[in-house]
Amino acid sequence: MPDPGPGKFLSHGYQGAVYLRGTGADLRVVKQPMGGPLARRLRGAMLRREHAAYQRIAGIQGIPRCFGLQDDGSLMLEYLPGEAYRETVPALKERERFFQLLQRQIIALHVAGVAHADLKRRGNLLISPDGDPIVLDFGSAVLHKPGGGWWNRFLFRQACRMDFNAWIKLKYRRRFDLVSPEDQRYYRPTAVEGIARVVRRTWRKLTARRFRKAWRLRRKQRRDA
Repeated sequence: MPDPGPGKFLSHGYQGAVYLRGTGADLRVVKQPMGGPLARRLRGAMLRREHAAYQRIAGIQGIPRCFGLQDDGSLMLEYLPGEAYRETVPALKERERFFQLLQRQIIALHVAGVAHADLKRRGNLLISPDGDPIVLDFGSAVLHKPGGGWWNRFLFRQACRMDFNAWIKLKYRRRFDLVSPEDQRYYRPTAVEGIARVVRRTWRKLTARRFRKAWRLRRKQRRDA
């Protein structure tokens, strides 16, 4: 049987290249480790870790099925059609239902001992043609390990909080003053998120300041021309 090749290139990330292979009902997403020997070894280890996460969460609605690791270390997943989460996606007609389903998914993940930890990243949350949430990319997931010690328990709790914080931010469009009393218990910013927020705000201020300075310089140059 001829080698089907990597398939149609979709993207390139920290784990390697992502391809779409097959046709019709046999469409598969293939995550392939790339780079030199050391890079391939590291990325292969990351994909094996992601594979372990998919093994735990098999059967949860809105999560792609995993078809295992290939001989070259690639991870093969089910292709689920959908659009990256945006408020303007036509399929997002019932927001309340969408976020109820997403909440159930998050809870099911945590019960299985997996926290996604990167739900806010564009492309990790899709909206299916039926308006249901699809959660992708468990490369950053934190797995709870029985007997893993206090550090693993701490990381897992932090990652679980990050999942619910992302859910709140998306559901309420960062309008925290609108969070219902029932949902307030789910929003507990972590120290890592707090530091990231300060860095992000500082960066925005610095870049805006540079933009204003460059804009004033251009205006002056035009006047002097």
